[in-house]
Amino acid sequence: MRPDLRLPLGPPALLVCLLAAFMAWLVLGGGALLPWAPRWYVPVHTVLEVFSVVVTVLAFSTGWHGTGRQIPVRVALLAPVALAIGLFDVGHLLLARGLPGMPDAATEAGASVFSLLSRTLGTLALFAAALVPRERVVERQARTLALLAGLVATAAGYWLALDAQPLLRAVRVPGQGPTPFKIGWEAVLIAINLVAALLLAARARDSRLRTDRYLAVAAAAMALGGCGFALCGQHNDVLFVSGHVYKLAAYLFLYGAVHVAAVQAPYLRLMRSERSLLESENKFRSLMECAPDAILLATADGRIAMMNARAEELFGVTRAAAAGMPLEVLVPMGLAADGETECRRLHGAPFPAEVRRAATPAGQHIAIVRDVSERRGLERALLQQLTYDALTGLPNRRRILETLDEATLAARQDGRTLAVLVFDLNAFRKINSGYGWSGGDEVLRECVARLSRQLRIGDTLARQGGNEFIVVQKQSGRAEALALGESLLGCMRDPFVLGGQHVFLSASAGIALLPAEASRLSSTELLQSAQLAMSGARADGPGRLRFHTDEMARVIRERVELETLLRHAMVRGQLTLQYQPRISLTDPAAATRMVGIEALVRWRHPTLGLVSPAYFIPLAEETGLIVELDMWVLREACTRVARWRADGLDPGRVSVNLSARQFQQAGLAQRVRSVLEDSGLHPACLELEITESTVMRDTEEAAEVLRSLKALGVALSIDDFGTGYSSLSYLKRFPIDVLKIDRSFVKDVAEDANGAAITRAIIALAHGLNLEAVAEGVETAAQAEFLRNNGCDEIQGYYFSPPVWPEQLEAMMAEDYFSSPALLK
Repeated sequence: MRPDLRLPLGPPALLVCLLAAFMAWLVLGGGALLPWAPRWYVPVHTVLEVFSVVVTVLAFSTGWHGTGRQIPVRVALLAPVALAIGLFDVGHLLLARGLPGMPDAATEAGASVFSLLSRTLGTLALFAAALVPRERVVERQARTLALLAGLVATAAGYWLALDAQPLLRAVRVPGQGPTPFKIGWEAVLIAINLVAALLLAARARDSRLRTDRYLAVAAAAMALGGCGFALCGQHNDVLFVSGHVYKLAAYLFLYGAVHVAAVQAPYLRLMRSERSLLESENKFRSLMECAPDAILLATADGRIAMMNARAEELFGVTRAAAAGMPLEVLVPMGLAADGETECRRLHGAPFPAEVRRAATPAGQHIAIVRDVSERRGLERALLQQLTYDALTGLPNRRRILETLDEATLAARQDGRTLAVLVFDLNAFRKINSGYGWSGGDEVLRECVARLSRQLRIGDTLARQGGNEFIVVQKQSGRAEALALGESLLGCMRDPFVLGGQHVFLSASAGIALLPAEASRLSSTELLQSAQLAMSGARADGPGRLRFHTDEMARVIRERVELETLLRHAMVRGQLTLQYQPRISLTDPAAATRMVGIEALVRWRHPTLGLVSPAYFIPLAEETGLIVELDMWVLREACTRVARWRADGLDPGRVSVNLSARQFQQAGLAQRVRSVLEDSGLHPACLELEITESTVMRDTEEAAEVLRSLKALGVALSIDDFGTGYSSLSYLKRFPIDVLKIDRSFVKDVAEDANGAAITRAIIALAHGLNLEAVAEGVETAAQAEFLRNNGCDEIQGYYFSPPVWPEQLEAMMAEDYFSSPALLK
């Protein structure tokens, strides 16, 4: 038997087994061995029936007087049924002893009908109890309705037993024993009881509740008792008497189930509730004592009734001394809602605190007080860290912008000009590399000292970060700003002493002026203008100074306009794709066979013409448009290749580049799957190219993304391999298919031994990892021959074909251009 079908073990199950064994022994003739005499039948039968009546009445009384406003549905069902069973057994007992004025045959048949009705009602009640949800409860009014129904059923049963002559004759023929009708009825009752017993046993196995176990035993005893009533020869033999014994056992377990459900279970729930309440109170006290905040409990009139140890420590008063003290002595009551205020120690200075208030249903007041003195100090320290540079003590970029806001507002109001200078040390990296970070810090502190000596009263010096400084010069014009800038550059010409050696540095400076008419120029824009001027000065050479000009602003505007045009290009369909063939070198016949193409995005602008990808791709990456651009390229390439394949043209596998930003976006695999499903392209026909630096940024996350893409069935390649910061220990974990050799290695393979060695190593590495090696930027026959001789799988470059428009590629595929003799000679 499977474990999930086993009945629950225990005393009830053991008792059922013993009762079944005893009944089987009686049926098989064991009753003849018992010391039984028919003359004992009347007293034994009377005692058994009296006990049955008493037990059923107890079951009714227990269920009727159960506690609670709601009672279990099985109690509401079984209690009235128990009363009806008891009344039927009273009728059975009276008729079995004979009633004055009634013939013996009628009383004998009536007694049988009463017995049959009581057991039928009990059987149906147990079967119903096995079907109704055990968790369901009903209102107490339902109990009254069930009682009325039980009384009506009792009245109908009495009428049948006393006056329904056809039923009486069908049940028992005097002197002949039970009729076939009665035996059949008994068999039906046995079957119903067995089904109820099995259902209840299954419930007991899952719930482990005594109510279900007792009801299961009651149903089993009723079924076994029915065997005695059905198989007996005479009403006074051993089997007939044993049927009454089993019936009494069933009633006893029925009473036990009602008692557990109506009395014991509610009492246990009450005990558990009291225990839970006590535990909750103890937990509350423990939590209150362990709480890091001060907790004070006050009565409805506002006097302290309880406080925890933290409150004693915080307010400097013991619980005994605080008991009965007004709460407002320690916690001000003027606070309208939760928030910060000043609380008072009983003997000491006030302290800042965060107070939360609450009220209990009984009207008591709860105040939770947290000392925020340390937090206030940390906030001040954090504000210092956020607005001032830790190394130099100067205001940082955030603080200087606030200062600049105030200065620009004052300058506009007074009609004065304002100058902002951005000062940058050139080649500062050599200091950190040669003398360590401590040497760099020493130089920066010396720079601050020199620069500060050049400033006037009212000027502000700040460190923007690294080796870059900002100066805000108030009441300044072009001449004053120029003089300040030259003095700042001049003070940098003196040598710095590091480790006993003289180190010379230079600097670049950019200046932006706030003229009186530039009322709309913000402080951030003014600082950006100075930053741009400084970049221009640095491009001119070391020790230079430049003012911001309109030309610089024009360059910025053009960049913004180009971004707008690029956004419009994606909407207006100005983007298109070119495709560059990838040629296999593995054909022993040296035929030029195309095995794939790479999709390359192009921008055709109506007025600007063909915009170089080198111009707009970095802009798209900087502005975030690259994510949308990547998806457009992927969708367009997949759709185009799927259409070619449907027309009988086979361009091989199409490779599409994924940007770092796209690769880092969540849900990449789902987006690629959607594109493949919409275009109808088989995943094996798509190759996704990811740059080496992208996958090495976060190798764990990159491996997970690559695995999700590989699960789609697409091919994966690492582009520009060897130009980033490769780690072979991580490379072997990536589920990639192709390594693409960067053109910077390919261009020198015929002349440069180092480039050739690196290229051979990459090819060998790829083959060692069971990957394909693809060389980009192949432009000469010598390069192609070198790659073929060293086992490169594929080449791509102008030597064979530049990127071509879709129409050109269609014509080349239609003419079978790629099956012409090889160009490698």
